[in-house]
Amino acid sequence: MVAAILSSLPVLQNQARSLFSKDQRQILAKVTAFYGVPQAEYLILKIKDSYGIQLEIYEVTNAAQQTFKQKFELMQDSDAYITLDKSTTNLALSDADKDGHLDILAPSVDRNGNLRLNTFRFNTELNSFEPLVEVSN
Repeated sequence: MVAAILSSLPVLQNQARSLFSKDQRQILAKVTAFYGVPQAEYLILKIKDSYGIQLEIYEVTNAAQQTFKQKFELMQDSDAYITLDKSTTNLALSDADKDGHLDILAPSVDRNGNLRLNTFRFNTELNSFEPLVEVSN
């Protein structure tokens, strides 16, 4: 009876829940692409956890090992899909800025229900990825 009373207290329920439920990471999508000079292979993962969506980027070496390079947080966003070349996807590579290089497209929905097309490009000078921000004329 004591255990039943204690388990009904909200404070103890939250503590018990945190003991038994670990932060689950779920891979929603993955793509690979080659960037840079000389070209290197990159693995791009779209991951969901209790905080929202993240993009994690890893460089793949000759021995098929993955080295973590960058992470982009899409905090409190939910997964979303776009149609690209007659296929529906939640992570894609496309030349969004028409510069001749593939950009990363990661659609999401914010907590207000607004669709976002998060776009990242590879900056060859910095040898890293950066958000693509369009400038209006």
